[in-house]
Amino acid sequence: VMTSFVPIIIFGGLLVGIGTKIGSGCTSGHGVCGISRLSIRSILATILFILSAMMTVFIIKLIGIN
Repeated sequence: VMTSFVPIIIFGGLLVGIGTKIGSGCTSGHGVCGISRLSIRSILATILFILSAMMTVFIIKLIGIN
């Protein structure tokens, strides 16, 4: 059963890597290190990460995927 998820997991990992490159850092780095340095770029990035996560949860709940 789990082997059917391997391609999805690999694809997700690639997307995370691409997002990290485009965003000049990972979500944890922006959230922990960037905010503690009062970096406006990191603060805005973290806000966008949280808002996009909230929208994703809302959409998933709306269309009924659990």
